[in-house]
Amino acid sequence: MSASSRTRKSVLFVEALALASESHPFSLNLHAGEALSLLGEDFSAISLFCDILAGFSKPAQGRIMLDDHDIASLLPERRPIALISSRDPVFGHLNVAENIAFPLRVRGNTAQEINATLAKVLALVGLDALSNDDASQLTPEQVLRVKLGRVLAYAPSVVIMDNIMEGLDLRAAAKTRQLISRLHRALGLTLIYAARNREDALWLGGRIAVFDGQTLLQCADAATLLERPSDPRGAALFGEANLLTGRVLRIDDDIARIHLACGGVVEAMADAALTEDALCTICIRPDRMTPLLGAPLAGDDEPPPLLATIQSILHTGEHIRFRLRLADGAEIEMRRPSLQSMRGMTQGTALQLAWQASQAVAFPMKDDL
Repeated sequence: MSASSRTRKSVLFVEALALASESHPFSLNLHAGEALSLLGEDFSAISLFCDILAGFSKPAQGRIMLDDHDIASLLPERRPIALISSRDPVFGHLNVAENIAFPLRVRGNTAQEINATLAKVLALVGLDALSNDDASQLTPEQVLRVKLGRVLAYAPSVVIMDNIMEGLDLRAAAKTRQLISRLHRALGLTLIYAARNREDALWLGGRIAVFDGQTLLQCADAATLLERPSDPRGAALFGEANLLTGRVLRIDDDIARIHLACGGVVEAMADAALTEDALCTICIRPDRMTPLLGAPLAGDDEPPPLLATIQSILHTGEHIRFRLRLADGAEIEMRRPSLQSMRGMTQGTALQLAWQASQAVAFPMKDDL
């Protein structure tokens, strides 16, 4: 956590929270004005966490502290937390303004207060010209703007967005991201955003909480998650890292020298818990590997190289993806910039793989990998 993060007030703090009875408890904080993204392959687990924060589901254990008050037992309508999701209803028999004003009327605001708030919110979400249109006639993007406006109308302490891009085309999703980013900066909103993939988790620019099922693996900025993952599962999920197994030969100055199960000796940064002669898992991102073509094999006094054979090649425009097969039959991915020369690299080509030790991380092997 950065120095600036340590000095900011945590508006939301989750302490020893377990989403279900069999889940590992975790703790997580959210600073005032921060935008935190949630990322995991199990979308139902992420949605459950969002529902628990908003009060629609109960955790198996733990506390949810909002502004130093435990709100875990409060009903959803008593929590200053708003959840926006694809499950939220927009009332088709009401117009745009009536939908946005609905929570204010429920709370007993005066007509003058409601009108003043409506004018401001409609402008913020860009629905001024549609205020009298029936909600049933709106596009998916406009429906989402109504939901955003309804939340902004009563100014909750935390806004949670779960799967809000569902049903939007690429252009509408891009416009929605721009709108949310603008609102976040202009209003200082405190946001939690449930992402569907790594790219979706990056656009807000804040910390990202990476989950494996219902277990929180790591919460950090994107650079830390990529360069210094704390868990091989998180490295594979966020960094799309290849996972290779081996045995530690020695550790010098935090650099582990490792004999791989597939053959070859490589180096990687050693996790603090790694010990010599232990089985380990190496995480190496596809874009951090360098192919060596026509390089001589190691001599008698040199460690054996890591050898691979190209199985397939895919041009994606930005880069080239190589599917490689190792000596033990395992397959990994390598990526190279599309501008680099492809000379000699065709399907069936044998090559050596190399990387700098600082580009890989070695962790003690876990049984669940």
